[in-house]
Amino acid sequence: MRERNKLDAAMGAITSLERDLRDALELAEMAEAEGDGALVDEAFASLQQAQTRAAQAELEALLSGEADGNDAYVEFNPAARGHREPGLDRRCSCACTRAGRMRGFKVEFLEEQGGDTAGIKSATIWCREKMPTGG
Repeated sequence: MRERNKLDAAMGAITSLERDLRDALELAEMAEAEGDGALVDEAFASLQQAQTRAAQAELEALLSGEADGNDAYVEFNPAARGHREPGLDRRCSCACTRAGRMRGFKVEFLEEQGGDTAGIKSATIWCREKMPTGG
C-alpha cells in the first residue's frame, strides 16, 4: 500500500506539472499576441515555478530507490582532517539537520563532542522518517 501511495503521488505531481506547463505556455502565447507585458511576466513566473517543481520531482525520483526510505546516520569528524576552519563543522551539521527536517525527516543528535576551542570534535545525527500522524 505504501508503494502504491508513493506511485500515486508521483503520477499526480507529473500530471499537475504537465497541466501547469500547458497553462503557462497558453498564457504566454495569449500575452504575446495581445502585447501584454504584465501577462508575459506572469507566464514567465509560472514557468519558473514549474521548473522548480520539476527539479524537486526529479530529485525525489532519484531518491526513491529500495533503500532510500531507510534511516540514515550522518557522522561528522572534522578534526580527522588535521586542519579546519573554526565553526565550519558546526555549520555543516546544522545544514544537514535543517535539510533533513525540511524534507520531512525526524532528526536527532545522538552524540556531539565539543571542540577544544571552538566547533565540534565529532557528532552523529540520526535521520529517520516521521511517523504518520492521526488514526
